[in-house]
Amino acid sequence: MYKYILFFMCSLSFGQTPFSKENPNNTLALKACGYINLLDGGFGSIVGVEKGFMRNNSIGVKLIYNHFLPRREDEEEGLIDYTDDRDLSLIAEYKHYLNLNEFRERTGVSPYISANYKKGRRTIDHDRNYDHDYYHRETDYEYFGPAVGAVLAFTSVGRWAIDTQISYLSGIKKRTTDYVVPFPHNSKESFRTNYFRFEIMLTYNINWM
Repeated sequence: MYKYILFFMCSLSFGQTPFSKENPNNTLALKACGYINLLDGGFGSIVGVEKGFMRNNSIGVKLIYNHFLPRREDEEEGLIDYTDDRDLSLIAEYKHYLNLNEFRERTGVSPYISANYKKGRRTIDHDRNYDHDYYHRETDYEYFGPAVGAVLAFTSVGRWAIDTQISYLSGIKKRTTDYVVPFPHNSKESFRTNYFRFEIMLTYNINWM
């Protein structure tokens, strides 16, 4: 374990920020994004950290939380069907920033390629005051995949920036459902799936001497 700690401390001194050519200091980037789900109701948020090391490389983690609150109104009864839908996941990623120094100088944009690993769980609880096929479902998932993106620095030192990327993730979902129709029973299933993922995050870079 001490060797990993030593490597991290050394990279603080000798790493080069991948976000700005003009700034030779190492960078620890803090990231965040918040949004409202207009289709299903609810909200979502992403927080993360990215650590540059060696030249034009970085590793990072992001925590993603989505809380959906879909509603269904019963006009005859005058009641609302409440459903609680939560999705919590963690993404670990490795980035390699392309060595396009002249392009960075002219535009302030730092393109990169990335490899991502995502793991999480989604839990759905339906309102028991209404008839549903099931009232509880848990889905554990695990994805791998590549991504392309870019960091757009607001200034030459790259303190504030926008990080945007699109990734293609493929993996396995394991789902457990507690059914009540046609009779109470438990169902477990596993299946492969893939999808495209897009994100845009506000970034603040902390420079280490």
